[in-house]
Amino acid sequence: MITKALALNGAHKVYIVGRRKEKLDEAAKISPNIVGIVGDVTSKESLQAIAAQVRSEVGYVNLLVANSGSMGPRNPVMSGEGTVAEFAKAGFETSWDDFNSTMNVNVTAVLYTSYAFLELLDEGNKRNIIPETKSQILVTASIAAFNKMANLSMAYKSSKAAVTLVAKTLAVELVPYSIRVNSLAPGSK
Repeated sequence: MITKALALNGAHKVYIVGRRKEKLDEAAKISPNIVGIVGDVTSKESLQAIAAQVRSEVGYVNLLVANSGSMGPRNPVMSGEGTVAEFAKAGFETSWDDFNSTMNVNVTAVLYTSYAFLELLDEGNKRNIIPETKSQILVTASIAAFNKMANLSMAYKSSKAAVTLVAKTLAVELVPYSIRVNSLAPGSK
């Protein structure tokens, strides 16, 4: 949706990153200014290669949308529907690696994607047609970071709370470089 909005409303080029080439090719059919790059946002080497490709093709970025996300594992015992022992056992049996994988995709990848593109965003500031317009990072968080609904993935909820704080912190740390950072928290009630 973000890709389509940017591509159809005047963006010179819209780069999209994903692991599955067929999905990227499908998205690129929307507009000739969409360019798919096969990559993995949980890999520093891949992020560096992606940034290098963008650098070689256009040399700058005005907007970085950090939109990666994974739901992660859920506790199969609904809070309040089993005993505390059943709830604790089911939660404890959740894979540590699955929990950390969710954090890697939803938090760490956002931070390292931002780092990989900072110089391109800085270059975007130097090339802005309208000087008051600054390069920006837009982070997709979630309303789940703020709600207390039972049985949502604890990994997802805590990762979206963490990425909200990452966005807030980057917003402060990038002020000297005139790079704005905002986050969106989509979701329902």
